[in-house]
Amino acid sequence: MLETRSTEPEYLDSADCDPELARESYRFMEKVNRFFGGISNVRRFIEEESRGRVSSSPIRILDIGSGSCDIPIALCRWAGSKGIPVHFTCLEISGPAIKMADEKIRASGETSIEILQEDVFTHQPSEPYDCAVASMCFHHFDDEKIIGIVNKLRPCVKGSLLINDLRRSPLASFGVKHLTAFSHDGVKHDARLSVRRGFKVCELRRLLMRLDNVSVKVRPAWFFRVCAVVHFENDK
Repeated sequence: MLETRSTEPEYLDSADCDPELARESYRFMEKVNRFFGGISNVRRFIEEESRGRVSSSPIRILDIGSGSCDIPIALCRWAGSKGIPVHFTCLEISGPAIKMADEKIRASGETSIEILQEDVFTHQPSEPYDCAVASMCFHHFDDEKIIGIVNKLRPCVKGSLLINDLRRSPLASFGVKHLTAFSHDGVKHDARLSVRRGFKVCELRRLLMRLDNVSVKVRPAWFFRVCAVVHFENDK
């Protein structure tokens, strides 16, 4: 069952997804990001991207599929404590997620986060970003769409793209069943399906190596995650 990626759509992917399920799903993802590596993986990436930087202007970060914006909010707080200026432009197409994100951004008082109800294919930035992040996002797409997204980002990103996603394995499947034991039925369905839609390290590396003029590093990360950094080597 886990030898190949599932192509079954999640409930959350539906255009008419129940708003209550959407809210419960994003709340569940916030907990997973906070306690099981979602935030720390992005923090590590931004630390790397900021190393040796001489400009005093903010690091411009494109965040794809931002959900409720829990990761950008956490990273803005961390960056502020470290004296690292950042600015997040967040893309999200889900109406319930946009509503949650707006509320959370206002409550946080963070002014360095902009959220747009757009997808990555239609987004047209006025200038290239320094780097891009996609957390728990790419497993929603098939392989060809993933290649298309990364190629779309090429002229829009000066540095690197972080793919911070789920690593598919029997142990991950076992773990998510227990983690969602008392969750909303729809959250149980989508969380367990997300694992089946996730990536093995070798297959994500093989997929990304199809891209031209990039360097790719893929590694397993804590709590059934896989992290890939795609560095665009062509001139901007």
